Amino acid sequence: MKKSLIALAVAGAMTAPMIAQADATLYGSFRIGLEQAEDSDLDLVDQSSRIGIKGDVDLGLENTTGLFHWEANVSTADSGAYSSGIFGKRLAYIGAKGDWGKVLAGRQYHPHYLLINAPVGVFNPGANGYGERFYVAARTLNGAVDFKRVDNSIAYYSPNISGLTIIAGGVFASSGSDSDGTLDDTVDGYNVAATYTVNGLTISGSVASVESGVEDTDVWGLAVSYKSGPFAVALTHEDGEKDTGTSLEQDATHLMGKYTVGTTSVYARYATFDDNSLTTDLDQWGLGVTRVMGNGRVFAEYIDNDSDDASFGDKAQIGYRLDF
Repeated sequence: MKKSLIALAVAGAMTAPMIAQADATLYGSFRIGLEQAEDSDLDLVDQSSRIGIKGDVDLGLENTTGLFHWEANVSTADSGAYSSGIFGKRLAYIGAKGDWGKVLAGRQYHPHYLLINAPVGVFNPGANGYGERFYVAARTLNGAVDFKRVDNSIAYYSPNISGLTIIAGGVFASSGSDSDGTLDDTVDGYNVAATYTVNGLTISGSVASVESGVEDTDVWGLAVSYKSGPFAVALTHEDGEKDTGTSLEQDATHLMGKYTVGTTSVYARYATFDDNSLTTDLDQWGLGVTRVMGNGRVFAEYIDNDSDDASFGDKAQIGYRLDF
């Protein structure tokens, strides 16, 4: 028994330097909230908790470093943490970076989501009822591919040139562009985007398309954000067309404002959504306050969903989040 313990200790000592040289970071974000939804009981709910590992790899090349990133769902509030919910799809990609920019391949955030949707994603909960329901590109039907985290994708990010970054990418899924069961040689999706930042002002634009067999989506978007001292504002607009056998035209506009004093932030957002299949436009507004405490935070948020939006009622939540 003693010999086994000694052998294990020696093996651990020899392995530790190798792990250190890998330059890998284990991280996580655990989030839970006590939610009161309209016409529903009080509920303790998970809010997109996740765990992941990321890092760089020495390729032995001048001015080029390999990179990897894996991230999965976990749950703080239900059995999903130990059953089908654990290690659910979030991110899984590899790539390389240098002064020439970076290339990523695998399941990654779609550039359209990063540039057009994320600037107004001020609320802590990630659920549709708190705002993502009104993101045109990420609002899918029939289980179609969305524009948030996309499988089978490759993206190139140019280096930052005087505040300007250009992004181009494609989706390559051998049987993803139609439903006839045969393999395809065509590109199943693309994205061309650019973002420019100067003196706290950021302007971004994106044009994208994804074909999934059950839904084909074409979308463009613009985003303008500005940060000065404690103030931050953002305005975004998306316009898209989706073909599911019937053509749907959709557009959405979001306006967000945020004021931060010390470790406390107060924020608000207004969104409007229009779909030619609906008899009325949908509106949503929300208010929130967050207090940061080191690597933790507490928050209280309220969302008012349009009474014409039958799928979602009003929601209020107090929550707690820990990051490491």
